[in-house]
Amino acid sequence: MSPESRRIKSSMSADIIDRFFTDLFQCGLAAREVTVLWHSGEPLVLPPSYYDDAIARILRLKDAFASHDISIKFGIQTNGVLINDAWCNFFVRHASHLEVGVSCDGPDDLHDMFRVNWNGRSTHAQTIRGMDPLNSNGIKYKLIAVVNRQTLREPERFYRFFFERREQLSGFHFNILADSNSSHPDLSYSKDDRTMYYSFYSRLLEICRTSIEPFEILNFTQGAARILAPKKEPGHSFFEQATAPFGALNVDTSGNITTFYAGLSVDTLRDLYGDGLGLSLGNIFDIPLTEMTKSKKLKRMMKDFDLSKRACQKSCEYFSVCPGGFDILKKQALGSFESSETVECVIHVKALVDALLDDIQNHVTRTSGSLASA
Repeated sequence: MSPESRRIKSSMSADIIDRFFTDLFQCGLAAREVTVLWHSGEPLVLPPSYYDDAIARILRLKDAFASHDISIKFGIQTNGVLINDAWCNFFVRHASHLEVGVSCDGPDDLHDMFRVNWNGRSTHAQTIRGMDPLNSNGIKYKLIAVVNRQTLREPERFYRFFFERREQLSGFHFNILADSNSSHPDLSYSKDDRTMYYSFYSRLLEICRTSIEPFEILNFTQGAARILAPKKEPGHSFFEQATAPFGALNVDTSGNITTFYAGLSVDTLRDLYGDGLGLSLGNIFDIPLTEMTKSKKLKRMMKDFDLSKRACQKSCEYFSVCPGGFDILKKQALGSFESSETVECVIHVKALVDALLDDIQNHVTRTSGSLASA
């Protein structure tokens, strides 16, 4: 998040919640399994009572207007700093349908490189203090870490920090915190860094294989699943699934709707379609969701995303195992949806797939050798 967006203090009103979910359930766009996630800010600055009310409203609207059976799960992604007994009581109260995610980047020196408060002070100790009551109350939670250049130099310490907390976790994955345009040495990266990221992924995979107990890193299990999956039918690639319109819907505190990616805001490529609203399909108070699905703007977006897909499909040998999600980055970095390889493609996908393929091959070789010697 940008410093400007972090300073926004608006919250989503009950009117927006009512309007959006009434429309969603009435129009039949909701899948049989729906996840409602509060993130892109610090959700816990609002009191537990806000989410008690929001969850009750959404469940009530589902019962009143859904045309088919829908299972709803909720999620809150937090930096953990504000977790206390009141929040733990809330999490226990909603344990049957709510998952907690905590953002923590590992040991204190790695975490505090970029996670500081408004006064520039470190937050690691506060995050750990927030995790402690979750542990003592038996509340499972996901941990999400961001990896920067310094983390790449210390995969053992990074792994050990999360492995030691495995009993309390419901899941763990990491994101790459980097910007090819950043001037900060620990945030910038380029295609020339492919070997460095490959080495980090490979070392983590090696540590996982030799660990005294299993510890799942979702980046690896999901990546391996894509590699080992049966060949997809046309129109059903992982790439296409990731950017299917209305697969994810974002609602901001003003009621503006975006789709394609989770977390996409109206500020992204604001002038791309000439209306100053970026990839927004409109405001829920002005345009029903059903009209958004038929809009000319959505058709233009889908055409652009299809151009992006075709460019990758034609030129990239990793397309069949690519999770997608880089279309906007292509437009921003290279100026065209018809461009192909970005820095993110190389670091997030290709280096990871190479490491996974080599790890799988090494495992098969070792296993075959053991069987032969037996």
